[in-house]
Amino acid sequence: MDNNIMSNELESMKAQLALLKDKLEKQEIVNERHLRKAIKGKLGEINRIAVRMMFVGLFAVVYCTWLLDYMGFTPYLQIGTLVMLLSSTFATYVMHRNLLKAKELSADLVKETFDLVKLKKRYNRWFYFAIPMIFVWLSSVVYEVVNVIPGKELAASLLCGITVGALAGGIVGVKIHFRTLKKVDEMLAQIEELSK
Repeated sequence: MDNNIMSNELESMKAQLALLKDKLEKQEIVNERHLRKAIKGKLGEINRIAVRMMFVGLFAVVYCTWLLDYMGFTPYLQIGTLVMLLSSTFATYVMHRNLLKAKELSADLVKETFDLVKLKKRYNRWFYFAIPMIFVWLSSVVYEVVNVIPGKELAASLLCGITVGALAGGIVGVKIHFRTLKKVDEMLAQIEELSK
């Protein structure tokens, strides 16, 4: 009788363990799906930002080329502006190229991690290159406004516009830079959790 009771209890415990194991496996699958969905959302957001920045860069190439020529700035500033805008747009494409191809997280978490770490390094390097480049360009614009543009009132208006535009553009650019890096860090943390 005792053996029969113990056998029943043992079978009941085995059934409960199997049920618990099944629940844990399902929970892991749900957690993995949830993490992959969160990572995919962040990847999509980073890609959308990159695509927008590239479109803005291409628009700026056309608009600034026309505007600087129309306002009578020297060809040196026009060419310098064109080179700066094209190189910035191309750099954005190069930095995001691998992630733009990835519509969602692949099964190869090592490759995804490598691409994200590479993007983070490139963003940090580009930031330290872009700031001096923008400073030199802005200095050239101010120099030309003061020395090339006729009329003090027009020059003063342009300098005010340049100041407001530089501040607004700088704030937006820095915000996008650090928001992208934050998303990359979040994705790396989630991939690490997923790979455990």
